[in-house]
Amino acid sequence: MPGHKGRPVLPGLNHPFAIDYTEIEGTGNLYAGDEPILSAERAAARWYGAADCLFLTGGSTQALMTAIAAAVPAGGALLVDRNCHKAATHAMALLDLTPEFVVPRPLAGSGLPGQLALCEVEAAFDRAPQAKALLVTSPNYYGVMQDIPALAALCHARGAALLVDAAHAAHFPAVGLPSPVAQGADLAAVSAHKTLPALGQSALLLSSGRIPFDTLLETAPVFGTSSPSYVLLASIDLARAWMEGAGAAAYAQCARRVAALRRDIDRTTVFRALSGADAPLDPCRLTVCCRGTNVTGGALLDALHADFGIDAEMADREHVVFICTGADTARDYARLMGALRDPRFCRAPQDAPPQLPFPAPQRACSVRQAFFAARRTVPLAQAAGCICARPVTPYPPGVPLLYPGERIGQVHIEFLRAGWYTDIVDICVMSQPENPQGKATQYADI
Repeated sequence: MPGHKGRPVLPGLNHPFAIDYTEIEGTGNLYAGDEPILSAERAAARWYGAADCLFLTGGSTQALMTAIAAAVPAGGALLVDRNCHKAATHAMALLDLTPEFVVPRPLAGSGLPGQLALCEVEAAFDRAPQAKALLVTSPNYYGVMQDIPALAALCHARGAALLVDAAHAAHFPAVGLPSPVAQGADLAAVSAHKTLPALGQSALLLSSGRIPFDTLLETAPVFGTSSPSYVLLASIDLARAWMEGAGAAAYAQCARRVAALRRDIDRTTVFRALSGADAPLDPCRLTVCCRGTNVTGGALLDALHADFGIDAEMADREHVVFICTGADTARDYARLMGALRDPRFCRAPQDAPPQLPFPAPQRACSVRQAFFAARRTVPLAQAAGCICARPVTPYPPGVPLLYPGERIGQVHIEFLRAGWYTDIVDICVMSQPENPQGKATQYADI
């Protein structure tokens, strides 16, 4: 990220000072739903197949928190894909929401988070029938997409809303894929800067219309600045216009090139690319698997940066993730393939088994109670039995392994020590005044 890759894709942003105004005659007010911003939002809504669209300048974090607050009343319950971003945790703490988790089934052979099983979503609704919404991530950081139509039908049958963290799906209409809202979701948080050539922090909240647009306008300022950048707002509109013009061909070509890369990686390198045979994938996301080679994902990421001048988006123990966009060139892809074919990379026995899913922790108290508790730092080895006070979040992908309010067991400590979490050495343990039973409650901040 960002999707423009540092290249001047949008000439209208070459002179930002000329458009860096806020709330004067002719510019409109973002949270008042007036012109000219409203017309730009409606143009984006049409492109995404949505009833409404709200531009935001606090990233998909603001969009996601707005969606949660608009759909779930304070003190309520929310069904949560365990693969969701830590921004959802912050919303839970602020709104005092109770999460009921659904864990994506791991992909065979890799252990990467895959799709949610509908039967497990049904079971989660049975455990929390008061839940007003289900929050899922689609696509996830590795490019795996959820079955949005089926999830939407299930939620609506339960009288609940489907919220989608679609931060990495801003380019979908350009590659022939419907947006989550066009597939039946009620709200979708989309990052314009992640895969489009918009500026950092620019985002959209797409709506099916089931939740009134006025509710979104009233809720969004709670999580954002009262002085949103009009340069960022303009970049969203310019990016959408470019995607409907020259950008459409650029992203269609990007999807074709990624498909060719996946084939070439499998045929001509020691690595393997995640493909449609593994799961439904974002056609512009390239995930390279290192299992069975002499390098880990982290080592490959470091080598690409240091020796080839290529920056990947992220790496875990066995994978490297690349975000490909319409701003990448044929030369960029050729350089990547040349690097992956370097003879230093070879096949080798893999000693470690595939990464297993994180052991499910037990909830000891509410997210809000733990998040706002006092805390102190202790070594990770001493955290067993304590309660997490902050999300334990490798970043990227920003997905918490432990949520505030969950009890830390020895099994979680061993998991964190293994593989690519070895940099987590200390946690903050917080002590509360003794409870009525006379026992002190401790909170851990990792």
